[in-house]
Amino acid sequence: MKKHIGIVLKRLPSQPDSFSVFDRHSGKIVCVVKDFDLAAGSLISYFVPSRGARRFVKNVKILDVPLSVARSDIFLLHHVLELCHYFLPACNISTETFDLVMHLYTSAKKLTTLLTKKIFLFKLLVSFGFYSDHAPFSLTTFSRISSESIDSLVSSSLHLEIERNIDKWLLLCVGAHPQFANFKTVQFLKKIGCYETI
Repeated sequence: MKKHIGIVLKRLPSQPDSFSVFDRHSGKIVCVVKDFDLAAGSLISYFVPSRGARRFVKNVKILDVPLSVARSDIFLLHHVLELCHYFLPACNISTETFDLVMHLYTSAKKLTTLLTKKIFLFKLLVSFGFYSDHAPFSLTTFSRISSESIDSLVSSSLHLEIERNIDKWLLLCVGAHPQFANFKTVQFLKKIGCYETI
């Protein structure tokens, strides 16, 4: 049996002992964990002896709890976890997205300004498959923000108009989800300066 690594996205209140987990190699899965409580955001290792929609996991170990991320911005952490829970399709492998979330865990101290948080969320939504359709900026600008590092974009002093367009695009993408009414962390977008009504 292969050891799996995953990030706990949330406890599923409708299913006892069940958690939405972003697995490095299996994508978003539902893990049933008996007699073990897991906090959202925990990085865990486990063995998965079963397949299917609900997987009964064994030998769960907590590898990391992102306390540094929670200390620097707990709202960003919860917003990222919620976006992953709602936007990632079940069992669809997305190592790019997983690596991006792990980047948040290891580089939280670099994501301190409103602009760095917006760019991070932009890259997260691009990793989910959102593209430039209906984007309020050119394809060239969209490609640049998608591909350049956050540090490089910030040091190049993005024009205020581009930042406002990032705000609009983030709101458009998040607001398009059919279960948007169930989101609990959408106020985070207002906290980072996205003021338009969704």
